[in-house]
Amino acid sequence: MRKFGMGKEYIPLFIIFILVNTICLIYTTALVQKGFDPLVIQGANLILFVLALIGAFMHNRAVKSNNPHAFVRSIMSAMVLKLFVIGASVFIYLYLAGAQRNVKGIVIGMVLYILYSILEVKGAYSLNKEKNGN
Repeated sequence: MRKFGMGKEYIPLFIIFILVNTICLIYTTALVQKGFDPLVIQGANLILFVLALIGAFMHNRAVKSNNPHAFVRSIMSAMVLKLFVIGASVFIYLYLAGAQRNVKGIVIGMVLYILYSILEVKGAYSLNKEKNGN
């Protein structure tokens, strides 16, 4: 993982991504019966995973910087990036889906957003702690 600039701190991101996709693939009929659209959940999962990876690369670059404010800027920049991309994605989905929108899938996406954000920031702080030798 160090080849890509990421360490073991971000392995939980990959685990969550694989776990959510596996659940959606295995339990597709059960999810549909309960009113969840697996494609909406998988789409949200993919968008959030890519955004978390982008944020992780930003955090890795900031930790290597000599500027002490770069780390805080990377955390805030990643959050703003997520806000705009996710907001635009939701609005585009709601516009295109029309009356067939799946609100339960969007709520699951919001829960995944919280989970990915927690794991990403936790990984970033452990990188910062590792750099500072604490």
